[in-house]
Amino acid sequence: MMRQNARECTGTHFERHHLYLSDLKEKPNIKNVYLRKNNIPAYPESVEFRVQKVSHVTGQQGLRGIFLDSGFRQPLELVASDQRHFLWWDLSVTSDDISSAEERFLTSLFPRRSAAQIRNQPPVLNQFTSSKAFQKESSYGNFCFTFSLKDLLRHYGKQFCAGQGLALHVYETVLYKKEIQYTVVVHPRSVNIYDHYPRLPFNGDGVCGYNNGAMWWRCQSPAETYENQLDVNIFDKSVSVIPHHKEYYVWDHVCVAFHMEPGWVLHIDQDKLFERVNVCEMSEPPLLRGSDTKLSLHEAESILAELKGSSEAGGWR
Repeated sequence: MMRQNARECTGTHFERHHLYLSDLKEKPNIKNVYLRKNNIPAYPESVEFRVQKVSHVTGQQGLRGIFLDSGFRQPLELVASDQRHFLWWDLSVTSDDISSAEERFLTSLFPRRSAAQIRNQPPVLNQFTSSKAFQKESSYGNFCFTFSLKDLLRHYGKQFCAGQGLALHVYETVLYKKEIQYTVVVHPRSVNIYDHYPRLPFNGDGVCGYNNGAMWWRCQSPAETYENQLDVNIFDKSVSVIPHHKEYYVWDHVCVAFHMEPGWVLHIDQDKLFERVNVCEMSEPPLLRGSDTKLSLHEAESILAELKGSSEAGGWR
């Protein structure tokens, strides 16, 4: 089904499914020139990342609202819409996450490498993880809040689940022009509108799942522009990178959508909010809300310092 999201980006939605890239390619009615390309150079496919942190990025208007509310709520302009109400978070992949994912990938290729082969293998995965899923920049604003997913689930469960616990479900796959978005929905067990959505797996097959405080994600395409090719040497049990002419492609990522009723605020202590927020550069295209504008790092740092000063002076208490 084709429809627009809250930021007026049109995509094809597949509810109740997390579809692999190969599944999407087999859909006969999808018209996507990037998805149909067959000249993409070899790259590390289905690399499993285990990510413990998530991030929420906003503009100046959203930043001030978060500190005013001491937490996160659905933007007021969306509350009146007929869409379901979500608080959106992206996986926040660290350099350590990439290194660990590379080690699992290499071990799956060569289960019996010698100590010398392991020692002599230079890093390669970081030459392919160039999509927005791995960048510090964001299209959504200059202010990035980063939390442990486990802690965020704990806060949400304590505030909204009334002792009944929460649930995680496979919500949908959305295919945009150059982007595949896998959405996981989090909701109180007492909210039954997601009962017909599959439970998010703990392990086994699937694009992503949650286990032991981390979201595991089998990345289908880590770059939106491929300028390198993966070369696998089965005799030396090693991999290397060969330069390749530029090829544009689709990239994929995982979003965690927390179900929010109108008026709900996911409260977080303000000291913790200041600990978890940083400024970031904005990437193209800008997807800001309302009257927000793109800021320089200096402007964003000044605004954040001003808010912190107001808080310390008691202006936000």
